[in-house]
Amino acid sequence: MTLDANQILALAPDPASAKAGSQLATPRNWSNLGTSDSALWGECQGSGKTPYRTQIDLGGPAFKCTCPSRKFPCKHGLGLYLLRTSEPSLFDQAEAPAWVSDWLQGRQTRQEKKATIKDTGPEAAAQARKREEKREDKVSAGLADLQTWLHDLAREGLASVRSRGQGFWDAIAARMADAQAAPVARRLRRAGSMLYQSGLRNAESLVANELASLYLLVQAWQRIDQLAPALQADVRALLGWTMSQDDVLRQGTVTDRWGVLAQCTFDDERLRVRSTWLLGAATGRWALHLQYAVGTQGFEQQLAPGTSFDGDLCFYPSAWPLRAQIRRQDDVQSLSGIESPSSLDTLQDTYADALAAQPFLERHPVLLGGLVPDGADHGIVRDALGRRIALHPSFRHPLHLLALSGGHPLTVCGEWDGRMLLPLAVWHDGRLYNIDSDLP
Repeated sequence: MTLDANQILALAPDPASAKAGSQLATPRNWSNLGTSDSALWGECQGSGKTPYRTQIDLGGPAFKCTCPSRKFPCKHGLGLYLLRTSEPSLFDQAEAPAWVSDWLQGRQTRQEKKATIKDTGPEAAAQARKREEKREDKVSAGLADLQTWLHDLAREGLASVRSRGQGFWDAIAARMADAQAAPVARRLRRAGSMLYQSGLRNAESLVANELASLYLLVQAWQRIDQLAPALQADVRALLGWTMSQDDVLRQGTVTDRWGVLAQCTFDDERLRVRSTWLLGAATGRWALHLQYAVGTQGFEQQLAPGTSFDGDLCFYPSAWPLRAQIRRQDDVQSLSGIESPSSLDTLQDTYADALAAQPFLERHPVLLGGLVPDGADHGIVRDALGRRIALHPSFRHPLHLLALSGGHPLTVCGEWDGRMLLPLAVWHDGRLYNIDSDLP
């Protein structure tokens, strides 16, 4: 399929690439343009003598270019796709040249290898278990220190530590990093920074909730053998244990028509993270697809908001499974509609069920209908009954909501934490608008 211009620009790794790609989307920059049922290609004259060969697998979409850029997709890939959208008559239907067909064949081979799950022998498993036991000991010691720190903090009160500065929080975070509990370290640094963030409403309340969640996590780790296996997997994931892609793909698949409803890309220390929410049309099931990249390295899979695809997803073990890997992705089309949105009452019931199953839930996806931004207070929206819904303090685009709404109800896709809504995308007038949100 051919995406529209907004969907193509949503694939750009940064605003600069989107701008440069738009500037390249003119016929004078290209030669040897062509297309087949599965691919798109062309040559773009750059600063060197030899034109850059740019190609797109339309089934992904996936991009490849001979330019030296480390961004993915590069400006040439974006420009080629945008040109096809604006002037399709320039692209003759033809058999793909060898440099395109070889690349497509290589992609197919890699996908087949991805679907082949390798088993580990007993010796490798025994060595892995020894490493696990050593790490578990380090985590246990680190969390024991954190428990003592939290007890001391509870006696002193948050008001007493504000004067100590961020260094007070960084010190315990460093201890957690040494204990190989990196996610806990990040949460502690973030909690401390909330106290000193100007303009943040209810900072003490937000920090207290985060510390209570961390204390619950410490208690769960100390009693992990008493938990159900699925909840054990949640606790271990929150403490930094990862599951290989091969192990995830061993899980059973969920087949559906998956709509790409929201996406945001953000920095997490040295990594770039792309978070994409998918919703199954038949199952009504949500899925969170996470991808990681270093620096300007590209993301392996390109999922454009406002599209849908037939696919098989494998979910990570969890008491409330959300995160998933894509095993198969076929027949990408524009999103023609969305499922019936929830009301605030339905959301509260669903969220209560989720917390009952997985009390450490950090993000809960939601599709809320009938929301109208409050013109007087940009920090809230109102539902169909006029009830106030607070927007998360990290949401930076309330005016975008107001402009799209024009005083009329919107359907918002976002994340709910039990108290506040973080809007990520808006369905309005038969079209999905992805909002570039900064995650907390």
